[in-house]
Amino acid sequence: MTERVSFGAEVAKLLRANLSSAAATALDWGLVTSLVWLGVYYLQAAATGAVAGALTDFSLKRYWAFQRGAARRAVHHEGVLYAAVAGTALALNLLGTWALVDGHLLPPVPSYILVSLAVGLGWNYPMHRLVVFRRHRAGATAEEGEP
Repeated sequence: MTERVSFGAEVAKLLRANLSSAAATALDWGLVTSLVWLGVYYLQAAATGAVAGALTDFSLKRYWAFQRGAARRAVHHEGVLYAAVAGTALALNLLGTWALVDGHLLPPVPSYILVSLAVGLGWNYPMHRLVVFRRHRAGATAEEGEP
């Protein structure tokens, strides 16, 4: 049996999660752009930006967007789940950026931005909402299908 969540509460979570992602993305893209401009290899710049963005995003989502407190799952458990999602996102971002740049379709920064938008919407948000920061009910079991 699943817990009912109001539509308004879910919309508020979605908005906070997107604002968290926007802040992390601004840091990520700014860092990537600066590093590429300084002559750092584009895939190294992309990895550096992704790590900085992921650390920022995890903190904002855990403590603000999904309002995880001390009574919730331990931070290290969510951190491990987040790292697995972020690691997959990093691989998708690097592979997609490499395909666009080395396929001679786009320059590095626009390629990275385009790919990271697709990965963020298609992979990160669903995984953060449904896996990393999912809601738990007291006494619920995995067989009951926790949301």
